[in-house]
Amino acid sequence: MDTRWGSCLPKKLIITLNKQLLEAPRNCIEYVVVHELCHLVHPNHSKQFYTFLTMFMPDWKERKTELEKNCILWL
Repeated sequence: MDTRWGSCLPKKLIITLNKQLLEAPRNCIEYVVVHELCHLVHPNHSKQFYTFLTMFMPDWKERKTELEKNCILWL
């Protein structure tokens, strides 16, 4: 996995995480894991998905911003 932090195949109940995520701060890892788990219920990035994500992790936007600013995916 070179271009994403994580992916989810809801129909197969498979979540894959990028091994580079191990270098990220814990709060960023938690964000990616919760984000992918939410895809098991909402397999898209709809408004319902983000409402669901916010219910479990109200500060997800700050965590996502930190991940994007401080952690680089090596392509």
